Amino acid sequence: MSRCARTTYEIVVSGHLDDRWSDWFGDVTIHRDVDGTTAITAPVADQAQLHGLLVALRDLNATLLSVQAVVIDSSAE
Repeated sequence: MSRCARTTYEIVVSGHLDDRWSDWFGDVTIHRDVDGTTAITAPVADQAQLHGLLVALRDLNATLLSVQAVVIDSSAE
């Protein structure tokens, strides 16, 4: 088991979020798609951190479209 087990999630919301939110959310990557959605990729340590991110999106009144765990290729590290 790794020293710091983290799961990376991709959260997709309707609309485009500005890059300034990446600092507010913490260690996330924000990608705006041409279909009018924003994908937020975030490594989270536990369910509490994931729920905190989801609460922050709710507080922004962002419409949640999907949340899924993603596999990151760690062989590139």
